[in-house]
Amino acid sequence: MEMANCLRCRKLFPRINEPICDDCKKREEDLFLAVKEFLRENPKSTILKISEVTGASHKRITQWLREGRLELSSGSGDLQCRGCGKDITSGNYCDPCFIQVNQDIDSMFSNNKDAKIHGGLSAGAMRTRNTRQ
Repeated sequence: MEMANCLRCRKLFPRINEPICDDCKKREEDLFLAVKEFLRENPKSTILKISEVTGASHKRITQWLREGRLELSSGSGDLQCRGCGKDITSGNYCDPCFIQVNQDIDSMFSNNKDAKIHGGLSAGAMRTRNTRQ
């Protein structure tokens, strides 16, 4: 089992997947629940107001919004589409830009579907590494 220092508190812990220890994960989840409860009671709040009241950083709240774990009421102006800059309530893209990004990704893969690499697999194929000696 790999040991690592927690990115938040620097405590040494047995790292499985997360880069933070169980104590910091618990504190973060408690903070998330406090933000979620505050938004439930105050749905038209801005990120600044949420941060002031709950103590959650602007960066952390924005991260939760981008991950889709939280959603702002429409028209707050706190979160913009990464494609066109239009106001959004959650995630990274507005609906039209999301569709366009997905179409762009699909076309990239369809253009490469004929490209071949080792063993006849397509360029986007996933496989396990041969570790036998």
